[in-house]
Amino acid sequence: MRARALRVAINHRVSVKKAAILSAFLVILPTLGADAQGQLITFPGEVSQGQTFRRSIGHGLDFVLTAASWGDDITGWTIQVSPQGRVSDPECTDFAWVVTPPFRFQNVLYLDTSYGTTAQEAIRISPRDFNFVLNCDDYKAEYARVERVLWPGTYPKEEVDDALAKLGKIPHGTGRFWIKDSKYTPGDKSAIPVKLGAIHWIKFEVETKLPEDPRKSTKP
Repeated sequence: MRARALRVAINHRVSVKKAAILSAFLVILPTLGADAQGQLITFPGEVSQGQTFRRSIGHGLDFVLTAASWGDDITGWTIQVSPQGRVSDPECTDFAWVVTPPFRFQNVLYLDTSYGTTAQEAIRISPRDFNFVLNCDDYKAEYARVERVLWPGTYPKEEVDDALAKLGKIPHGTGRFWIKDSKYTPGDKSAIPVKLGAIHWIKFEVETKLPEDPRKSTKP
């Protein structure tokens, strides 16, 4: 939810030209700082509309598909990585979005019909590659950098430059999500009003990799 709120705010506070330039930079960020040589976990799953899927991926973390909750017209899920059990800090509930650019509008974490995406368009985006930090301290550090990069006029130039240099460099995990099968009602963008369709069910496979030595990182 916080990631969504941040992106909505961006739409109002950043010019289209600056957004295009920054998005182009942020799209290449997943290649920076990722160490995928560590623990590998793969598993299958399936989930129906309105349901949430959760599975442990080690280091006190869960892979989560959270059902869309943006109104009756939006169906699908958000890909998240969350700490297990009760979360002591309400800010630290999703460790994926702060290191999975682009940080505005639709991206691979949103397997849903938001941002004008039809059901069939959402299903066609497969595989989906994502990143995730390993604990709340790293989440807050990356969140602070994202804010400075997206709203550079709000912070001193030295802080913005430092954020740009360090964004995505914290050791983090990587993941890949494949859609193997699905049931959906196709959308129709030529209709008036536009019909986005609905995603009813998906069967999928997930692969996640932790950094080479996640023990060096504190638990969530």
